[in-house]
Amino acid sequence: MNFSLKRFYYQSCCEELRVLKPGNHSLQSKILGMDHKKFELGAKISSEILSDNNLKLGEAIYLAATKCFKELRSNYNLGIILLCAPIFKIPKNKYFNLRIELIKIINEIPETQGKLILNAIREVGPAGIKKYSGEGNIYSKSYLKFNEIMKIGANWDRISRSYTNNYKEIFSDGLPYFTLSLKRFNYNRAITSLFLNFLSLDYDSHILRKYGIEKAAKVQRKAALLKNIKSRKKLSLSLQKFDKYLKFLNLNPGTCADLTVTTLLISKIRDIFKFQI
Repeated sequence: MNFSLKRFYYQSCCEELRVLKPGNHSLQSKILGMDHKKFELGAKISSEILSDNNLKLGEAIYLAATKCFKELRSNYNLGIILLCAPIFKIPKNKYFNLRIELIKIINEIPETQGKLILNAIREVGPAGIKKYSGEGNIYSKSYLKFNEIMKIGANWDRISRSYTNNYKEIFSDGLPYFTLSLKRFNYNRAITSLFLNFLSLDYDSHILRKYGIEKAAKVQRKAALLKNIKSRKKLSLSLQKFDKYLKFLNLNPGTCADLTVTTLLISKIRDIFKFQI
């Protein structure tokens, strides 16, 4: 069986990068000041570290996130690392039960590894995260445990929510929707459709942190309207218009891009191991 999680991870990062995703950086529509080569380098650096079987989960996340941040001089892929790292800790002979095994790993993160994950988030400092000063603020002295902080963060952050609800959004929404999209569109357009679906389901965490609930809700509503367009020609034109609108306002749905990459990776594993979702 020709299977390499490291290679599939890198491919998933590059596939997401090459397609149009409204508001998000891509080869089709770039964001000023961002470099697609840095996205590719971040995927390469993180793939090397995440695939190191000698590293525990928290160690791998911390090393991958901080090295990418240092090398790229900006946060290009923290969300992707956080979501994809647990998948690398599943033994290959257990991919037939991937969802069950992933649940075990997420629910059994030792506190020592959880602290390293929090340290990675602190050091990279995702946009807007320092605006929050309430309970669960990772920059304040707190006696809360890792899983408690994730549960608090799950109220507004979709990556934290994935850690608390066992990737429900990806398995219940992302994968089934991507499967249907592949029947309607070619592979690249199906990725765009997957991204749009994530954007229509809930507030994008990156936009929510930076600009607040009103703008995040407006973007979500617009995405939901686009998702329901049946005409391919009209959809294509609407996607381009929506992309220009979001980039003009500097509204980048980065969390939806992270969820998209993770869905692509899990989809590749499913295609080989035929696990049930």
